[in-house]
Amino acid sequence: MKKGLFIINPSSGRQNIMSTVESIIGKLVMKGISNSAEVFYTKKKDDAKNRASILKPNEFDFVVAVGGDGTLNEVASGLYLSNSHIPLAVISAGTVNDFANYLNLPQEAESFVSMIEKFLCKDVDLGKINDEYFINVVAGGMLTDIAYKVPKDKKATMGKMAYYTEFLLELPKQMTKSGLKLKVESEEYYDETDAIVFLITNTKSVGGMEKALPLASVSDGQLDVLILKRISPFSTPDALIKFIQGEHYKHPDIEYFQTKNIHIELTEGDEIAIDYDGELLEENLTKETSIDVSIIEKALKVIVPKL
Repeated sequence: MKKGLFIINPSSGRQNIMSTVESIIGKLVMKGISNSAEVFYTKKKDDAKNRASILKPNEFDFVVAVGGDGTLNEVASGLYLSNSHIPLAVISAGTVNDFANYLNLPQEAESFVSMIEKFLCKDVDLGKINDEYFINVVAGGMLTDIAYKVPKDKKATMGKMAYYTEFLLELPKQMTKSGLKLKVESEEYYDETDAIVFLITNTKSVGGMEKALPLASVSDGQLDVLILKRISPFSTPDALIKFIQGEHYKHPDIEYFQTKNIHIELTEGDEIAIDYDGELLEENLTKETSIDVSIIEKALKVIVPKL
C-alpha cells in the first residue's frame, strides 16, 4: 500500500477543496490503495516549501500539492531541494491552474484516485530564476501584475473572468506607457529591444490561455521565451487575433524562441516586478540588477493520468 502526504493551503480559492480531499483520502483507504495519509496545512509563505524540502527518500510514496500556483511552486521547489525523488500529484484549488490544465490532471475525487492507483509518472523539467524555482512561468512587464490587483472575492466568484476583466481595464492604460529597453542574451538569441512584456515558460499555458507558448513542453529540456515588442495601436488588433489563434509567434513584433539559459537586463525604463508562478521575485528588475533563467531537466516526477 502507498503512503501519501497532502500539503494543503487552506486559503486557496476553491471552496469545496477540503471535501474533495477528504473524499480522495477516504477512497484511497477504502480501495486498499493507501493505508495512511498525512496532512500538513500551510499557514504562511514558504511553509509548503519547507515541509517538502525535508522529505527523505521513501518516506512517502507520493506528495500531493493542494492549492493554487503558489502552493504548487513551493511544493515542487521543496521536493527538488529534498532530493527525495518522491513523485508529485496536484489538486488545483486556485483560479487558473495552468500546469494542471496543461497535463490534464484530474481534479475530481474518483478520477484522482484512479490516477494514484495506476501511478504513471512523467519526468518534468523545472525552471530556475536566480535563486528561486518555477514549474510554469516567469513574466515581466505590462500586465504581469494583474494577479495582484484582482480582489480575492472576485477570483472566488468569477474565476478566470476576473483576470480577463482586469486585463481589459488595464490594457488601455498600459499601452500609453513607455516600454522597456531589455538586453536579452542566450545562445540562440541576442538583442537590445524595446519590449512591453516577456514570458519564459515551461508549459504552453499562461494565464488560462492554452496556446500562449505553442511549442512548449514540460519534458523537452527547453525554456520557451516570448518577447512582445513595443507595437503601435494599429498593429494591436492583428497581434491579438494571432494570439487567440495560437499563431502570434509569427507576428513581426513578437520574438519567440527556445533556449536552455537566458540572461536579461533592463537598460532603460522603470524597474519592473518579476512574477514566477504567481509569486513576486524578492528583487525587482532594475538597471542595477539582472535575472538569469535556466532549465533543470527531469527535475521532478509528476503523477499523470496517462503518458
